[in-house]
Amino acid sequence: MNIVGLSFDFHDGSAALVSDGELLGVAAEERFTLQKHDSNYPAQALSALMRQHSLDQSQIDQVVYYERPSTKYSRILSTSLSQFPSGIRNFISANKSWLKEKLWVRSSLSARFNLPLSKIHLMEHHHSHIAQAFFASPFESAAVLIVDGIGEWDCTTLATASRNGPEKYKVIEQFQYPHSIGLVYAAFTAYLGFKPNSAEASTMALAAFGRPIYTERIKGILNPRQDGSYHVDASYFNFEGNANEIFTSRLVEVFGPPRDIRIPYPFDSLAEQQENVSADDQRCADIAASLQEVLAEVLLGLARLLRAQTGQQNLCFAGGVALNCLANSRLARESGFDGLFIPPDPGDGGAAYGTAFLYAAEHGPVRPITHPYLGCSWGSDVVRPLLAADGAMDFLVGRQNPGVRAAESIRRSEYHDEDALAADIAEMLCSGAIVAWVQGRFELGPRALGNRSLLVDPSNLAAVRRMSHQVKSHVHFRPYALSLAAEDADKIFQLPGNSVLPIKWMQTIWEVDQRCYDSLRGAIHVDGTTRPQICAREDNPRYWKLLTAIGRHSGLAAILNTSLNERSFPMVGHPHLALAMFARTGIDVLVLDNMVFRKAYSGDRQ
Repeated sequence: MNIVGLSFDFHDGSAALVSDGELLGVAAEERFTLQKHDSNYPAQALSALMRQHSLDQSQIDQVVYYERPSTKYSRILSTSLSQFPSGIRNFISANKSWLKEKLWVRSSLSARFNLPLSKIHLMEHHHSHIAQAFFASPFESAAVLIVDGIGEWDCTTLATASRNGPEKYKVIEQFQYPHSIGLVYAAFTAYLGFKPNSAEASTMALAAFGRPIYTERIKGILNPRQDGSYHVDASYFNFEGNANEIFTSRLVEVFGPPRDIRIPYPFDSLAEQQENVSADDQRCADIAASLQEVLAEVLLGLARLLRAQTGQQNLCFAGGVALNCLANSRLARESGFDGLFIPPDPGDGGAAYGTAFLYAAEHGPVRPITHPYLGCSWGSDVVRPLLAADGAMDFLVGRQNPGVRAAESIRRSEYHDEDALAADIAEMLCSGAIVAWVQGRFELGPRALGNRSLLVDPSNLAAVRRMSHQVKSHVHFRPYALSLAAEDADKIFQLPGNSVLPIKWMQTIWEVDQRCYDSLRGAIHVDGTTRPQICAREDNPRYWKLLTAIGRHSGLAAILNTSLNERSFPMVGHPHLALAMFARTGIDVLVLDNMVFRKAYSGDRQ
């Protein structure tokens, strides 16, 4: 049975293909449209996945959508009308989009796929997340915690799940709107001068520069209770408003004026001493640190409540809040569960496969996800027609952005030996090159995990800063992440002895051993931590070879790894986009599978 799972119309539009209980692939529409967090129907993503797996529309048996629009619409109407007359603008705006198309998604999908309505299924949002979290995991049974902004009405769900027995999952308790942890975090994100529902990672990064001196004030808003539950005082928020209206004057009375989005923060994750930090800069950092502390306390309370109510040894965690790596680390260390599993894309993008899993589980076994490389692949051959054109390589020269060093030429070579490729790229990295590493199918989720990665030697701060300026246009207070071979993990971290830890997919943050500090400084935040991808040979064999080759040069099989994209753009998908990014930015070397492009600069030794 071939199932299409879909999520769109709010966050990240995504499509998934599940066949006989196995996830064949999943892709976000943003990788094709280049519109970050594209929420539209994932037409291009689905088309590419079907080509990848040699399927046509006639072979699709069932289509599953990740939420129930009519229930969601009832909540929007109810909350808008309850705020009358102040909510009238939201009421009018909501009705335009909902009455035009969103309410009719089932009929729309029936027409798109030429399938009867009986084969189009609408699942509850948090139930899609439950399946996304649990059926992707290696566990036979587990407690499940879902925390996000909001589904239809539900904001937090506590459940238990099992692969065996007639009842695959059971909801234990739910917290409904407006008691939303995710919306509270988004509102503070807007208050601190970032884009809500997009830049929450900036709030998390800012927290490292602050002191949690406002925790008691935040607990008056997001209130963790002794029994593990929590309560949100909604008078501080206008969750139905736009980014400038998502919090009320009450929040401003407690914390002071909101941050102007146009004013950059002076903090620098690579600096040993912070300079030119104003009192307002520090106030905002302290609020972020306090928010992060309270978030962790609330999540730990919920996890411990689940542990007590279910007696389960393992926890599965999903929803947008599961992208918060700091909180995830606290759950891994302090929740009391033996194992913790977080899917590679725990948000709404991953809910596309979650909703397909939910339907598949009703009809047979569902296989766990063992790796995140579930996107689309084109191979380096796709660029050969482009390169065969007269003057193609010369055309790429001189296309750089302002401020990027111009190359005199671009050299192309091909490798037929993976070990030789790894050895040569490792040498280039250790000599200060910025390398784009593209291979195979792109990753599921927002983390670059060795298939669409931008790499640089973390001990070379000049190279790291050059990458920040000439490639990423990176804000200085946000840290970079680290990839390392599993064999060297014990040299860098002291990890707890949990049976399953989310350490393979950059989902947690760990303190770095001081002895490795200088060697890894470019990938370490000001608090001495990093977000690691610990890669075993079987996880990604070719990338693991590169890491071990780096280890032979530097003594540590580790490299700074960040996503291959420019600021405000999604991660690169197609090799043509990688080649264009290579030409216009400060990337020195581009690896496309077995093909290597290298810029030659004036003054280089031949």
